[in-house]
Amino acid sequence: FFWQKPSSSNTLSEEIGSPSAGISSPQSQSPISKKEEAERVRSLFENIRQANLKKNIGLFMSCYSRDFEDKEGKRLAALETWENLNYLDLSYHFKKQTITGDTADVRVEWVIRTSPKAGGQPQDTRTVLNVTLSREEGNWKIKVIKSAS
Repeated sequence: FFWQKPSSSNTLSEEIGSPSAGISSPQSQSPISKKEEAERVRSLFENIRQANLKKNIGLFMSCYSRDFEDKEGKRLAALETWENLNYLDLSYHFKKQTITGDTADVRVEWVIRTSPKAGGQPQDTRTVLNVTLSREEGNWKIKVIKSAS
C-alpha cells in the first residue's frame, strides 16, 4: 500500500497524445486528452483506496504492474495489514503529476485513519509517496513506490 519512487516534475507533459500532423478527417481517432489521462491515473488510486476499504485483494493486486518488484510480498503485506487493522477512512491528494507517454510520476499524500482489530484508539497517519506508473494494455499500473521523505 505504501509506495516509493521520486518524481521530477509537477506538470502534465505535452506528449500525452498530440494529433498527427496533416490529419484533419473527422473519422481519425482523436488522442486522449491530458484531462482524460489524469482521470485514468486518479481512477487507479481510487481503486487502491476502494481495495483497502473493502479488503479486496483481487482489486488491490490488479493495480500493480507485472514488473512490480516483490509483487507477492506486497500481496502478503496487504493481507496482514487487513488482518490487524480496520480502515475507518482513507483519502489521497495528488501533490505532483507528470505524464509522459507510457510513464507517469505521481507524488501522492495518503491520509489514513485506522483502528486496531484487537481494540484501542483509532490512529491517524499521513504519508507522502512517489509512485511511478506504467501503461500496460491501455491501463495505468503501479510500477515503483518510494517514500517521499
